[in-house]
Amino acid sequence: MKNTDELVAANIMSNLSESELSADMLKLVTSLWDRQKTGPARGGRFKWANLTFASCEAVTGEPEIALKGAVAMELYALAADIFDDIQDQDNRHSAWGKLSNPQAINLAICLLLLSFKTISDMQDVKYFKEISQVFNQTGLRACDGQYQEHLLECRTDVNLTDYLDIAVKKSGSLTGCACKIGAISGDASTELVEKLGEFGNILGIIAQIENDLCDILNPELKSDIAKRKKTLPLIYLMETLQGVKAGELEQLLKLAGRDIQKFGLREKEKLRNIVLGEGAAHYCLVVQEMFRQKAMELLEQIPVPDKQKGKLINLVRENT
Repeated sequence: MKNTDELVAANIMSNLSESELSADMLKLVTSLWDRQKTGPARGGRFKWANLTFASCEAVTGEPEIALKGAVAMELYALAADIFDDIQDQDNRHSAWGKLSNPQAINLAICLLLLSFKTISDMQDVKYFKEISQVFNQTGLRACDGQYQEHLLECRTDVNLTDYLDIAVKKSGSLTGCACKIGAISGDASTELVEKLGEFGNILGIIAQIENDLCDILNPELKSDIAKRKKTLPLIYLMETLQGVKAGELEQLLKLAGRDIQKFGLREKEKLRNIVLGEGAAHYCLVVQEMFRQKAMELLEQIPVPDKQKGKLINLVRENT
């Protein structure tokens, strides 16, 4: 029996062989997954597919029956990742970073269409309809979250509620989508599909907070500081810092906004000291823990053995 990564890889290659894409595009698409960074569903080459499998396993104990949905989710999430990086101008360190924006956009559209092709191959009309609806709603929520995030960049009165509203639409919508697809593939009840979707939303928030903290401590990798993105640690600092420390942070933000290439080791160390010394990192970990507890409470409500929920439980416990 092949493991899930092998099943996903074989299914993607089968889809690509039927796609009539050029040799260059085929090579690009097949090279992407080995170069992906870790994220909400660690432990496998195909992180989004594995999250879908884990949700299905929690319902049925048989993850493989979610194969088509898992493959579609992997393709869909990768397309969303590319679109997000292009909009944020954060794609220089990614697998598609060497492509021009038009080429990267074309690649993302190609992956998106491949994801819908995968769904259309489902023999069960009921699953096809339900999963298509989940994908469509996820896309709408993610687009709205991206739009709202950009609106916040010019505001100074952003609070935790504002942050969470956007986090659940951007990160939470995708992790929630994967969990819903897994549950639908396992023929779960509507109530259980929604419960696992809510669990996925929370998992996405946990991952987003982790990414925010990592990005503010490594400002050269992402555009968060340069664009004053209202990430959780920055929101905390802007609300709590006063006097000299507030002035230091403002100067660092201005420098990053003018030219991130001039944000050297000295500036990075100053920012790191503020984030760690003024409580922002601790605050992020506290909020993360709050959502971990909520996620565990949701999993406890699923009436199946803990063994079937094991992979989802492990995801919640990571980095505690």
